[in-house]
Amino acid sequence: MYMHSADLVHRDMKPSNLLLNSECLMKVADFGLARSLLQGTDIDPINPVLTDYVATRWYRAPEILLGSTRYGKAVDMWSLGCIFGEMLSGKPVFPGTSTLNQLEKICECIGRPTEEQIQAMRSPFAATMLDSLQYPSEAKGWSTLFPSASPAALDMLVKLMQFDPNHRMTAMDGLRHPFCAQFHDAESEYTAQHPVSIILDDNDKKATSVYRDRLYQEIKKMKGK
Repeated sequence: MYMHSADLVHRDMKPSNLLLNSECLMKVADFGLARSLLQGTDIDPINPVLTDYVATRWYRAPEILLGSTRYGKAVDMWSLGCIFGEMLSGKPVFPGTSTLNQLEKICECIGRPTEEQIQAMRSPFAATMLDSLQYPSEAKGWSTLFPSASPAALDMLVKLMQFDPNHRMTAMDGLRHPFCAQFHDAESEYTAQHPVSIILDDNDKKATSVYRDRLYQEIKKMKGK
């Protein structure tokens, strides 16, 4: 929630990037693929263009699997849904062997996306890719995959694992959901005071000296204020 409040998308949420200590305190790790939704000066802040090949496949949101470059915070929430399902079952929910197989496994569970959901994923390749899939006669549904899960757990899975990113649960929604009620503490859940905007395009690799010099410049500006 804090990360998203700063307009940052992690883009690689998976179990191995969630670090636990002996007291079960968790930290999110590996921000190597993280991006600001306000990155650069030539990017539309409402519809930022981001690379499509991100996140480990098993935790990758459908819009990224379908090649969309117009996505946002909802991709992290899909990944969290995959992680949550793995916590419930003890094994990956969608262990696809390829991009198309990954999509097929998703459709086996929640069914084929509607035309409206396909449009919402904003990919020019979506229709073609989805037409090439093998669809089951009937979707299994979450209750079949997780027969021992509580109603609250199933409800959270449904709200996280939506084809339409606009209908996917937000991080704040998740904190307030009945399943997480025992952990929800509004006083300790901070939001960022300002969005994080990356001045240099992080999709381009530059020399270390370029990043160092620009960092020094930014520090001087902050001290000047």
